[in-house]
Amino acid sequence: MRAAILTILFAALAGGGGVYLWTYYGGVAGEKESAVAFIDAYGDYAEIADRVDLLVHLPGTQDNIERAELEQLLTTVLTSDLAPERRDTLSRLAYQNLDVLKKEVDAAQAAQAELYERLQVLDNTARTFQGTRLRTLAQDVVTRARMRAELTSRITSILSETNEHTHAILTQILEDDGELTQLHIAEINTVTEAAEARHARTVALYDDLVVTSGELQQSVELFVRVAL
Repeated sequence: MRAAILTILFAALAGGGGVYLWTYYGGVAGEKESAVAFIDAYGDYAEIADRVDLLVHLPGTQDNIERAELEQLLTTVLTSDLAPERRDTLSRLAYQNLDVLKKEVDAAQAAQAELYERLQVLDNTARTFQGTRLRTLAQDVVTRARMRAELTSRITSILSETNEHTHAILTQILEDDGELTQLHIAEINTVTEAAEARHARTVALYDDLVVTSGELQQSVELFVRVAL
């Protein structure tokens, strides 16, 4: 009797253990189709994510001709001793550069919206795994992908805010017929201090984006090694 009870108990424990082992590891062997679907979903996400990265770097980089010209014009307009007519003319030229930069940011924001749609699909696909091991690895990929998306979203927001402040400065100069009034100079000084703080935040976000993208790539590679 005792032997029979021990046999039943062992079978129950072994069975329970077997269920646990399948839950944790079994999905790796039995969920190839889900793994392939997740990898495909990640590929769709990565395609738009890479495009967003390029778009958010484009308006902010010093290699951007439009930004370089805008910064040069702003420096001349705001710091040089110019006749009002000349300052008015240069401000209108700066508007043209600013318009291009605004369109670049608009493109980044549009791509960002599409990125969140792809990210949601990736998240939904990660939830299809039954095994804990693959589900955990997939969720780690999703978490880091979301972090990457949030960083590009914050960068885009700051770039947009910078463009709005620049637009306000140029508009005020034109409304004052090229004059730099004392009130406007005081406002510009305040805006400049805020712009410097935004620039520092943007640089830090770009650095975080590089790190997060690298960590995401490592998470994806680990998932692929385990799943396939």
